[in-house]
Amino acid sequence: MGRRLLIVMGFALILVGHDARGQDQEAAGTRAQDFAAAPLPQSAPGEGVENGSDTKLRPAADAASTGSLSPGSEPATVESLPSAGTDPEPKQTPASPAGKQTKRLVPRSVDTEVMQAQGVPPAPTPVTASPAQGSPTPAEGSSDGPSFVLPSDRLPLGKQEVVLSVDVQAPANLIFNREATVKIIVKNNGSTDAQGVVVRDELPAGLTCISSQPEAQRVGDSHLSWRISTLPAGSERVIWLKVKPTKTDGALDHAATVTFRAGSKATSRVLQPRLKLEVVQTPTEDKVLKNKTAEFRIAVTNSGNGPARNVTVKAKLSPGLRHDTAERNEDNSFELPIQELGPGQREDLDPLTVEAIQGGAQSCTVTATSEDVDPDKESAEAIRYLDVVEPKLKMTLTGPDKRYTDTVAAYAITLENPGTAPARNVKVLATLGVSGRLVAIPPGAKYDTASRRLQWTISQIDPGEKPRPLTFEVRMGGISAYEIHVESRGDNVLPLKDRKITDVQGMPDVDLVVRERRRVVDVDGTTTFQIRLRNYGTKEATRLQVSAKLSNNFEVTDTAGGPEGVSYRKGDALMFPLIDRLGPGKEMTLGIKVKVTKPQPKIGTCRVFLLHDDLTEPLEDMAGVKVTESSRAATTGP
Repeated sequence: MGRRLLIVMGFALILVGHDARGQDQEAAGTRAQDFAAAPLPQSAPGEGVENGSDTKLRPAADAASTGSLSPGSEPATVESLPSAGTDPEPKQTPASPAGKQTKRLVPRSVDTEVMQAQGVPPAPTPVTASPAQGSPTPAEGSSDGPSFVLPSDRLPLGKQEVVLSVDVQAPANLIFNREATVKIIVKNNGSTDAQGVVVRDELPAGLTCISSQPEAQRVGDSHLSWRISTLPAGSERVIWLKVKPTKTDGALDHAATVTFRAGSKATSRVLQPRLKLEVVQTPTEDKVLKNKTAEFRIAVTNSGNGPARNVTVKAKLSPGLRHDTAERNEDNSFELPIQELGPGQREDLDPLTVEAIQGGAQSCTVTATSEDVDPDKESAEAIRYLDVVEPKLKMTLTGPDKRYTDTVAAYAITLENPGTAPARNVKVLATLGVSGRLVAIPPGAKYDTASRRLQWTISQIDPGEKPRPLTFEVRMGGISAYEIHVESRGDNVLPLKDRKITDVQGMPDVDLVVRERRRVVDVDGTTTFQIRLRNYGTKEATRLQVSAKLSNNFEVTDTAGGPEGVSYRKGDALMFPLIDRLGPGKEMTLGIKVKVTKPQPKIGTCRVFLLHDDLTEPLEDMAGVKVTESSRAATTGP
């Protein structure tokens, strides 16, 4: 009995619980139908955002409440979705004051917001097809369009922060083929206005948009977009949609995307530093004597309106100039850094002193450079030219290459200046060899017998001047190589040296003397002609050839003297044997014995000729006797 009672009570409890659950589900369905059927908030004229116009903004603090929407009320920000059985109570935004407009990023053909502000209701947005693949067409002023960069006059200075939040609020449960309300809340939580805000809503498959507030720009059946030109900092924008599900199974993901633009600007002042060089050289006539110094005074000025940092002044010298520090690098240049040169500031550098070490045209090129200054050769580069002049001496010593002993040799020293500056205080010294003797001291010269030196002093020799000869004569001594040394010196000229060697040779000087033993000879008488050879020279005579020609009334009976050999006839001449040599100071005697054969000619002659290697023309001497006739035929001997 007890068990039966418990079973009956259990069935009763199950029936009671089933009735309660049915009532709860019916109540929940009624509430969902009431939320889905709630009317969209109506925007007053000027609040719609369609085709690029803005909806009216409201502070975030005013968007915290939810409730039913009534005409003329401000749309409330939905903090959370309505719970089951609770009807949403959205508020409608009051109408904007007449004539109030919102600035746009770029001009548009029709500004819906302006039309609404003027009391003109927005026209329904036509559904347009995608130009290519159904994607939204980039609009002017959007992030996808050509005017993505904001005008600088609309951008604030300094760092800007834009923080946008987007919240899509939709019922957790939708009733098939019944309308429901969805909210998209875009809020700017940053400190800077957001420009070019675009909200894009892509409806999922199975969900259809009936209407929206503000009206959306449609691309196809599922793409909706709203453009908001500016969303101020701390404000939000609420978009209401009325949708209807058209499929019965599965969940629907309703997604919205927000893009915007933000920017910042900085104001900069453009400065242009300019460098100007001044180079003054000393001497100012652009000429300097070799081995003398020149000076360059360098100054650099910033003639611009901005600072020039890391200025480098570089001076490059040509090879003929040397800095007085005697330190040279490969390109013979020197640098001076200047950390900074302010506008209008002038920096005078220490003078650059250089030494002219080579003649000719030389130069100093000065440049000023900075990482802040564009190169400008006209003002930041200066070239100064120097003509380094130098005196030069050209000296030549001329004289005979060969002379004989005890003869006079003439010498000449010639001086000229082929340089570009006068040669001053020129001194010329000529040292004579000991085997010679100066014939006479030349005009303008001094002679030191102890050192055997001739000296000339010339005050100045101008460039291109006619060569100056300095002449002197020396009598040669014995056989030797006679040597003369000459040197010249002057101010700023290189010393020159030269020498001349004269080969002093001995000369054979053979004297020929012919004498007769008797001056008068009778016919048929005999006499002897004596031939004496003596070498008065300093060199032996070689290959001596003696010949004689006698008058036709003489008959040679004998010859004597000379080397061994027999005299012979050669034509009408009597030829003596060849004498190999006759040394200096040596003497040789030859003889010819003749017989007078007839009285005519009355004067009988003996002509003797001498030739040797150093005598190309014959030396001649002659002797004669008077021929007489006697009454008796007697022969008179010598």
